[in-house]
Amino acid sequence: MFRGSQGEVMTGTVQSLNEFQVYRLFNCAVKDDETLVDAIVERLYRKMKEFDAKRAEDTVELIVDRDARAGSRLKALLDEVLPDRRAQAAA
Repeated sequence: MFRGSQGEVMTGTVQSLNEFQVYRLFNCAVKDDETLVDAIVERLYRKMKEFDAKRAEDTVELIVDRDARAGSRLKALLDEVLPDRRAQAAA
């Protein structure tokens, strides 16, 4: 269930959208809800630390410092922490 631009409740919206549109809708909804952002970041950070505490700390430091390498380091760490099962199944 989603709220439209006029506040009306929209049901069944996701079924009529393609995967990219669902992703964009989900992305916007998460960004608009600080509670969801906090929950995702907290869980992700915990998983990163469980996987490799030193790399997690180094990566977070780069992100906080707005270092240009932060994005690639985070992506590399996430690729290991959260492997894409679709890519694994295709291989």
